[in-house]
Amino acid sequence: MKVYIIQFDWSNDYSESIELFVYDSYDKAYDKFKELIADERNPDISWIGKLAWDGNKNRPIGGYVFEHKDKESDDTEVYWRLSDECDWEQHSFIELRIKEVM
Repeated sequence: MKVYIIQFDWSNDYSESIELFVYDSYDKAYDKFKELIADERNPDISWIGKLAWDGNKNRPIGGYVFEHKDKESDDTEVYWRLSDECDWEQHSFIELRIKEVM
C-alpha cells in the first residue's frame, strides 16, 4: 500500500515549522500540493507573495533560489522550493513524497 505525504517545511524571520499531510491517494495529495503553492504565492498569506514573487506571479525576483518539479506520472515525487540567497533560514519547501507501507 502507498501513502502520499506532503511535507511543508517553512521558515521566515518570525517563525518556522514543518507540517505533514498524509493522504491515501495521489490526487488528494497533489491537490494539497497545489493549494499550498497557491497560498505561498498569495501576498495576503505568505512572505513569499509579499517579498519574493514578481507582480505577474510567474517567477521569483532576484535574490531567491527557486526549484520546481511537477508531476510526470502518478508515481512521480514533486517539489516546489524557494529560499532567500542571503538568508538560507528563510525558505519554503513543499514536497510530495510517496512511501510504501506494509
